[in-house]
Amino acid sequence: MTCPQGPVSKGWHGPYPTSSPTAAPLVVARFTKGQCQPWPVRARCATSRETARNVSFPPRELRNLQVRIRAEQQTPDWQARFAVRSGVKGTVNEFAHGHGMRRCRCREQPKAHL
Repeated sequence: MTCPQGPVSKGWHGPYPTSSPTAAPLVVARFTKGQCQPWPVRARCATSRETARNVSFPPRELRNLQVRIRAEQQTPDWQARFAVRSGVKGTVNEFAHGHGMRRCRCREQPKAHL
């Protein structure tokens, strides 16, 4: 990987598992401390003054899938289908949070059935 300022990363590592069990593993490109220190724009890409910059991104197959799905989400057909889902989720949220329907007053199955 090449930084916009010129240095080339010292290596690729991974894919590493993430802290979330449902998240995809990440590939990491690492720049050494010496590569990152002399640049005046360092504050735009690295938050720590002492450590080097690590850039994480998903594996190529997952990235290609993300690009394809995000392009599909821009189509009018997808947005129309999502509008229906959004309305349903809003209604359920209003029912649960706005009217306290998260809990049922009756514990008996016949009375609690909707």
